[in-house]
Amino acid sequence: MTAVKVLLAEGGVPAARAGWAVDVLLLLATATAAEQSARDRTDKADEEALVAAVAEALHPHLAWVGDELFSGTGPQRLGWTFRALLSGTLHTPRP
Repeated sequence: MTAVKVLLAEGGVPAARAGWAVDVLLLLATATAAEQSARDRTDKADEEALVAAVAEALHPHLAWVGDELFSGTGPQRLGWTFRALLSGTLHTPRP
């Protein structure tokens, strides 16, 4: 994790935020690995159909973004996630 902290510092992230960012990056990596493991064992069409059915019936706001829930490739989504997280880290002060 030292290399990550060095990269965050080189990117202008203050030390206090960099420490918390490393924690969030570890959480993201763990959640991504767990989700991908489960996704590898399920049929994508079945998963999308289930989400659509639940969203329409119970969660209309979720249905509104339903198509976007499964859009993009894995690398596109992961890249966006890291950019969003790092941008937020750079611009969000700690309490």
